[in-house]
Amino acid sequence: MCTLSFLPLKNSYIAAMNRDEQRTRVAALPPAIHEGAGLPTLYPQEPDGGTWIGGTARGKLLALLNWYSKEPARLGQKQRSRGEIIPAILAEATTESTDRTLRQLSLVGLFPFRLFGFFPLEQAIHEWCWDTRALETKSYEWGRHHWFSSSCSDTKAAIWRGAACERAWREDPGDPAAWLRKRHASHDPEPGPFSICVHREDAATVSYTEVQWDDRGLQMRYHAGNPCQAEATFAMTYLPALLESSKPR
Repeated sequence: MCTLSFLPLKNSYIAAMNRDEQRTRVAALPPAIHEGAGLPTLYPQEPDGGTWIGGTARGKLLALLNWYSKEPARLGQKQRSRGEIIPAILAEATTESTDRTLRQLSLVGLFPFRLFGFFPLEQAIHEWCWDTRALETKSYEWGRHHWFSSSCSDTKAAIWRGAACERAWREDPGDPAAWLRKRHASHDPEPGPFSICVHREDAATVSYTEVQWDDRGLQMRYHAGNPCQAEATFAMTYLPALLESSKPR
């Protein structure tokens, strides 16, 4: 259960992600710099090491949504965490190398997912869809997008939340970061499973991650808890471009 938004700007972008989980789930760790694979990466982390969103100073960003509409009961108990995917491929710089490395991974035992990749140096947005049998891909134009998932209904989440985003976009967005924060804290049309900021008896939006990138580097702002909280506090982590070359390898 999540909402992912992406806004390209002039020579930069801003993205935001609400993470929706069971209220009983163990809290994640805020974003930190990780030095693996010879390339610094930045992402929040599950206690077991996995993540749902991560980026590099070159601007590459990966974000993962659970694909609930492809999860029939026959799948049974979860065998592996989908959170292991992003750390395994985040250091790859290009769409091509990311695709190649992902396809070299064994995805057996992973529940269905939709993985989104943003590559500003290529002006490319790529999606990988795993349904437990095959990995399909699709591409999007370099523009504003929103994607949604919900264990209640992926389809209803896309309709309700998508309509709320489009209504809000007709207003003057002004400051893009402020617009995204407001959208991701929104209860339009009412608080519940299909509002962007989720409120359910058993589950809720448990964190908000905001990513901004330009030629100076990548910044992540992170709030643990519902983003609608009146006094939301942000942990900010910065990965400067000086830590790595600006050219893809």
